[in-house]
Amino acid sequence: MEIQILIDSVGKPCLLSAKNETNVSSKELKLPHSINNTSKWKAAIVNEKHTNTSVSVILVFENGTVTAKRRTFDFSNSSNMKAVGTPEVAGTERSKLSETWTVFTQDNSALPWDMSRAVVTDKNNLIWIGTDNGIAKVEKGKWEVFNNQNSNIKAVGRNKNQMPAIRDIAVDNNNNKWFIAGYDVYKYDNKSWTVYDSINSPINWARKIYVDKSNNIWFTSWEGVAKFNGSAWTVFNKKNSQLPSDKTLGVFMDSKNRVWIGTFEGNVMIENKRTIRFLDKNSPLSKAYISQMYEDKAGNLWFSLYNEKGSDAGIYISKTDGSWERIMGDKPNFFSKNSINYFLLDEDKDMLWITQNNVGIIKYDLKRKSYEIYTNENSNVPSVNVEQLTKDKDGAIWAATYAGVVKLNIL
Repeated sequence: MEIQILIDSVGKPCLLSAKNETNVSSKELKLPHSINNTSKWKAAIVNEKHTNTSVSVILVFENGTVTAKRRTFDFSNSSNMKAVGTPEVAGTERSKLSETWTVFTQDNSALPWDMSRAVVTDKNNLIWIGTDNGIAKVEKGKWEVFNNQNSNIKAVGRNKNQMPAIRDIAVDNNNNKWFIAGYDVYKYDNKSWTVYDSINSPINWARKIYVDKSNNIWFTSWEGVAKFNGSAWTVFNKKNSQLPSDKTLGVFMDSKNRVWIGTFEGNVMIENKRTIRFLDKNSPLSKAYISQMYEDKAGNLWFSLYNEKGSDAGIYISKTDGSWERIMGDKPNFFSKNSINYFLLDEDKDMLWITQNNVGIIKYDLKRKSYEIYTNENSNVPSVNVEQLTKDKDGAIWAATYAGVVKLNIL
């Protein structure tokens, strides 16, 4: 579990975000109440003065023991926050890197906050960026910011100027934008905002958003998967769909209308209302959990599989002839310790882009079977924490990082 906590200048804590991968739901743990009501915090001291700070505490529960480590953030003023970090995997030699990046931060752009987690391209080639305190829209180099004053996204606690972290963004087939902010989901139709929360929907702390070809909007959570068709909701969980667990990671619908769901206790495929478990030991789907999927133009299925135990995590391709291919299969431990946050397949250039936790950005050439690793030590990628990726209509790759947003420079 990783909890991100703001400590103000008088030592009062506030839970900003949480990544919970335990077998106890955040709702049961009552994390916001538990953190916000703890005492004995001390404010950071800078130049002999108490100041605001933010830390991320990582708790690992295993075999009856708990270990903790701290990830430190830069919170030098109350208008920004970022996390840079040190890469846990060495980057490619600087002279062998083939790409360069433009970095957007609060210092050189209208980005409202450097800590960013989500970025997408909409149907009009506009870039939408989700940060931990505001949303930015980029149109032909011009920036527009959405915050508590010009949207109906709920403020954090009693601070009317603090927005919840935007943890995921998706664009549907009608060019509506969907945002996960705090516990709730918001839809922006380019004119007005609609909130979907535990009152008017089954959503309770959604984790990821996925839009299928029929324009159904899917949400993964610790309480199963919820599907919204624009008027009605359907929930898939252990009780009604034989999921191995209600703690879900990824969801996808392929061109054959089969629904794939990854949970922390196994994967399933639902076809014609029949749930199929993957138990064949020769299949990668029996060894690691679906976090993200993609179907390419040829009908091959791409899987990002997560498993922090063993060496089975990674990116796999299920080909139309029934065979499997593992990306970087000659390095089976590459993604075991440092998991994959996101991947983007650029079919126009036969290039696979991967963001790896505590490392940076990986460029994988599918034809040459070669790769380059971009970190904050060998490039201007500003943080080792990189999450969502998107490709604009000009072919540039954008990445949301914890210290700003980067855009691939195109010649």
